[in-house]
Amino acid sequence: MLLHETPLNHVAFERIVPLLDRRFRVVAFDSPGYGESDGPERPTSAEEYAKTFAEGIEALGLDRIVLYGVHTGATFAVQLAAATIPERVAGLVLSGVPFYTDEVRAARRVREIPAIAEDGSHLTDTFEWEPAAYDPLMRSRLVAGVSLDPVTGYQAFHAVYGYEPGKVLDQIPCPVLMLSHPLDPLYEFDNRFVAAVPGARQVIVESDRLPVYWVAPEAVADEISALARSSTPAA
Repeated sequence: MLLHETPLNHVAFERIVPLLDRRFRVVAFDSPGYGESDGPERPTSAEEYAKTFAEGIEALGLDRIVLYGVHTGATFAVQLAAATIPERVAGLVLSGVPFYTDEVRAARRVREIPAIAEDGSHLTDTFEWEPAAYDPLMRSRLVAGVSLDPVTGYQAFHAVYGYEPGKVLDQIPCPVLMLSHPLDPLYEFDNRFVAAVPGARQVIVESDRLPVYWVAPEAVADEISALARSSTPAA
């Protein structure tokens, strides 16, 4: 099960899905409010997002899943694995987990959504705001996500900035793998997360650009597949 970063949608995983579905059933959800998924009426919590995902998982009859969450999706994946449906999660893979310190979370939580400029310059600002290491096509898709819905395009961030993963880390019952990159803006928080979760393993994905699942899909798929094979019973 793949959970994307904000403000992308499930299409972000188009390069990695064909590599995973050779052996596994792959489900790439749109986070509520993104892609083709209806969103909440107002900013809500990571717990509520996870509850919605759990309803989708139940509807699809997914009993044993390996989660791969990126950035915002990593927050939702942590909540699913630790508290919402831990009995169904066989493995947890993360890239760029927002394991912020209290100071960083508080500062980001009060940030206002950028104002919409009449000349569209807010979209240029959004493009420049994204990490320079991101592949140009992916940076463009991030801007497109905001352009599609400038009011709610940032909405999932509110849930991330209000979430305290440190309160549930000791509840994660499954193997944890971090797929990190030094150029990822959340790299230091990946390191912090790994240090806080006993037994968590970290792999540095070698690539010139980001995000890793986009520019190095084979390497990422291999790591997810290896964890899935070791964490789930043979068919």
